[in-house]
Amino acid sequence: MSDTSQTQMDVDRDDDNQSGDQELGKVALTCLQVLFLPATESQVRPTSSELWILCADWHNLRVCIKCKEERAASRICLRTGKSVRLEEEVKTLKAQQTERLPSGSPRTDRAYSHSSPQWQDGSPKWHGDEPLATTEPDLSLLSQATLCDLCDAWFEKYHPWFPILHKLSILAVIQNSTTLVDSSLSIVLKAVIAVTLPHWSLSNPLSAVQREQISTHFRSQVIMEAIGNLSLQSLQAVLITTILDYGAGKLSEFWNLVALCKKMGTQLGLRDLVANKGENFNKLSTIPPRMLEMPTTLIEQEEMIRAYWMTEALDSISSLGAGWNLSLSRPENEVAFPCDETVWAFPENATAFSNFGDIEVSSTFSLYLNLVTQQVYQVHVFLQQSFDVASAIDRVRRQAQCTFVDDGLIKWRHSTATTQTLSQQCSASGSTIVMITVTYDAAVISLYQRLALPPEGLGKVHGPWYHAIQRSLSACDDMSMVLRALSDADLESMSPHLIFCIFIAARFFIVHAKVLSVEIPRSVDLLVYAMKTCSQRWYLAKRLGKVLRHAIAEEKLPVAMSSLPHQFYDLQYSSLDIDAALRAWADSSV
Repeated sequence: MSDTSQTQMDVDRDDDNQSGDQELGKVALTCLQVLFLPATESQVRPTSSELWILCADWHNLRVCIKCKEERAASRICLRTGKSVRLEEEVKTLKAQQTERLPSGSPRTDRAYSHSSPQWQDGSPKWHGDEPLATTEPDLSLLSQATLCDLCDAWFEKYHPWFPILHKLSILAVIQNSTTLVDSSLSIVLKAVIAVTLPHWSLSNPLSAVQREQISTHFRSQVIMEAIGNLSLQSLQAVLITTILDYGAGKLSEFWNLVALCKKMGTQLGLRDLVANKGENFNKLSTIPPRMLEMPTTLIEQEEMIRAYWMTEALDSISSLGAGWNLSLSRPENEVAFPCDETVWAFPENATAFSNFGDIEVSSTFSLYLNLVTQQVYQVHVFLQQSFDVASAIDRVRRQAQCTFVDDGLIKWRHSTATTQTLSQQCSASGSTIVMITVTYDAAVISLYQRLALPPEGLGKVHGPWYHAIQRSLSACDDMSMVLRALSDADLESMSPHLIFCIFIAARFFIVHAKVLSVEIPRSVDLLVYAMKTCSQRWYLAKRLGKVLRHAIAEEKLPVAMSSLPHQFYDLQYSSLDIDAALRAWADSSV
């Protein structure tokens, strides 16, 4: 073949390749415009089948050109240049998309209505395990029946131990409102959805992946809205959202939200309302006045009181056993506690009294708040004090202080108000009664833990303190008996704050047996089973239960040979202090 003919063939081949590249670029650009640019009034987004055909044409065209590439080595350089230009076009299209979308609104109403799934008659449209579309879910997508179902789940499973909402008021808003997007309670409903949806089951439910995705979205939306809008409803929503983070074992995120709640409550004047009955609201008083309005209804006033106490309770119970929580509020002598749960279930127009607190009935929720914010406060203060573990004099002084604090707990436990309240068998207050007993036992163990067994290396100098050991073992046994009486369904629906209380007791059982070379009491099996049951709902229980089972399996091994972090067997460290190390161990172990 002549050189002239060969040259002409090369030119023709290059022309074909160039035309193929141009066609590829057009198809690619069309696909990118469809995928990245939002729909407008003059442009209707193609259906999924049309997109499939378009992408299939692009694929076939690329295969055709690929065959030509194999016959032309010089084609590589040319395609490299085209790829660079194609990447630049992608960046340009993304930039155009960002410019077209208004700030604060990630989508137009038209695009949202076309691409978002709808829930009708309480049944979700999504099926399978595939993740949701890029369009974010919104409160308007849920039908009234679905919202009622989720709220019923909240008041059945969560409200008994987290009673900060007025049930009749919430349900009335859902049933009587045509739209909830602009309602002041919308942020509260989003928080309720975020908490209840992951464990919500229907005859035709969303997949676990989809429920988790929606829950995560609403959680983020609640936090962002609450930061930008100070209100009682925002505070209630963030308080509800803390359940998700604590149940997932995300303690840092949980404490950050609690800190946010405390600041929001301060700005709303909740402590002034609880401690001073709002006497300094917009008027002169013995304390500095504040430009705040008194609640307009009894329901609003009671919700503000409950929001304040729930914030304080979460701050206290979540750091039980640790000596570093210095932000706890000092107890007041005369404060307004929440009313009885039976009274709280009434509509406001059915009450013939000026204040819920005027009714002289014992409240299990108020008793629980008294325990965690006032009685356990003394345990926190004691644990925050320093002492020389190597000094015999300091040790004796410390033991005397510990006994004094314990005497206060015993006196509270055997008081008339406590015994009468704990003797109630009302199903509505059952979970709160369990939390009172378990929290009390965990407080006793945490109080004595550091003094019960001598620190590592000082066993021959001090020896065990058998009074502390006996008090702690009795508390562990009492906790196991209380949990044994619960059904699996009740255990699964308990507060996630029960989990660390169980772990504190089970850990003491195991470490006591390991250090003193005795058998682990069989009561620990009840605690481990309770932890396993709680893990059906809360991931934190699953992680800590894994640690306990592994520690029991290593019962005969020396501490030095254990694969667990050695701090697990050192009671100088609280369970909270070793949580990060245990989380790393659980994530890395098979």
